[in-house]
Amino acid sequence: MTTPRKERAVRTDGAQTASAIFRVPLLLGVATSVGLVSALVGDGVFDALSWLALAGPLAAVAWAWRVR
Repeated sequence: MTTPRKERAVRTDGAQTASAIFRVPLLLGVATSVGLVSALVGDGVFDALSWLALAGPLAAVAWAWRVR
């Protein structure tokens, strides 16, 4: 037997600014770019930086799927 899920509102009541709409996608894009470039640039610390930078967007996607 499944338990009912609490529904979440998808839309907001008021208008949002462009910075509010695109803040998270831009941060995810920057993190991905930093991760990819650091993986190409060097070894050692750059490898660790690339793993961390590329894990962030993956964690955000996993969190978004879990919330929905």
